[in-house]
Amino acid sequence: MSILIKLRTPTELASYEGCALAMTLATFGQPVQLYLDAAVFNILMNPKSRLFGMMQSLDLYDMPKAWLPADVFSGWVLGMLPQDLAAQLTLEPEVINGNDFSQILTF
Repeated sequence: MSILIKLRTPTELASYEGCALAMTLATFGQPVQLYLDAAVFNILMNPKSRLFGMMQSLDLYDMPKAWLPADVFSGWVLGMLPQDLAAQLTLEPEVINGNDFSQILTF
């Protein structure tokens, strides 16, 4: 079972801590899925934020693309982002089965 970590708090510290936890768990082989709510999008758009840099390195941790809420964003938003960042993001699936996750953590 994997862990879903939702980043919802619009502060850099909370998003950093949630993402750092996800990467730490992934380092030890735990399947982790990140979900970035609309509230953290401004932090994500700031190239000087820690979240911006961390999202670009999801591949290094063998983590799947982070989900963006499909009800808020559409595919065009990924075209606005730098290509290396957009490559690490995708719109959330239409149906998320909570039973696929052993834990859901929200920051």
